[in-house]
Amino acid sequence: MPSVDLLHLTVLVDSTTSVFGASITRPDIRVVPPPITADYHTAFAGQWGYSLLAKSSAAGAARTTLIDFGYTPAALLNNMALLGIEPGTIDAMVLSHGHYDHFGGLDGFLASGKVRRGTPLFVGGEEAFCARIRGTDPDGASFGAIDRPAIRQAGIDLIVSGDPRIVAGQGFTTGQIPFVSPERPRVPTGMLLGQNCDRHLLDPAKRDKSFVVDDAEHELGTAFNVAGRGLVVIGSCSHRGIINTVRRAQAVSGIDKVHAIVGGFHLVPPQTRDQAMETLALMQAINPDYVIPGHCTGETFVSAAMAAMPQKVIRSVVGSSYIFGSA
Repeated sequence: MPSVDLLHLTVLVDSTTSVFGASITRPDIRVVPPPITADYHTAFAGQWGYSLLAKSSAAGAARTTLIDFGYTPAALLNNMALLGIEPGTIDAMVLSHGHYDHFGGLDGFLASGKVRRGTPLFVGGEEAFCARIRGTDPDGASFGAIDRPAIRQAGIDLIVSGDPRIVAGQGFTTGQIPFVSPERPRVPTGMLLGQNCDRHLLDPAKRDKSFVVDDAEHELGTAFNVAGRGLVVIGSCSHRGIINTVRRAQAVSGIDKVHAIVGGFHLVPPQTRDQAMETLALMQAINPDYVIPGHCTGETFVSAAMAAMPQKVIRSVVGSSYIFGSA
């Protein structure tokens, strides 16, 4: 399992924006707030969605990984431009799962024509491509589907696998995430099997059905091993449970120490307060050095976690960077 000397995470898309962020400097983390835009007509865009840029370095080699794409290309590209991030600098991409608030920005990002051909895109399974609906009623409203031909046309190296994979030589995906903790999140979407996805590549227990309630079996976490610090685990939406995601990263890497847990923890409705409190207790038992909750985590968990772990919890703000390891 590779390790990195430095990991620089920047929030490209999330729902919280602010121009009043404070810098934090500690021996094991540095937080850089969003830069003030040069033109007062421009501003960072916040939306219900998630995208994170990971810049890592090991032995002098630098790599850049884009994790998810937010809800719209307009927000993603706007925020990247304000941060001076060029699409052509991306070495690898990870799509955590097949929900529109994580892949909605993908088509426009690829259509920019600036993404290098051959850039790998890691996806956790064929189910990610199935058309989805909002809610768990088969007659619910559409929630879109990934445009696979657009990925092909852009020359992207699409890697669809439920196994753990090394990403850009410096990070790794968890592969499919088993339930090993009490967490059993409910996923508020349904899949239309056979629509935009190949039935023959689906789980045999599902492939003959036309509709199933999502179980997010294809969802991936992404992680980095920061030398001397431990794992930084990114659960973009954590429909399989953020604790299960962390446990999977530990099992895959053989590394027990968790330096930081980042991303959306899926503790908004239909999850309950009891579920949020259970996750908090389980997270305290893991004892990460830092927790950076965003997106679908929910205020119930965030407020309780800030009270229980005030020195560990740091807000996720669009345009902010969180720097781990040696400068």
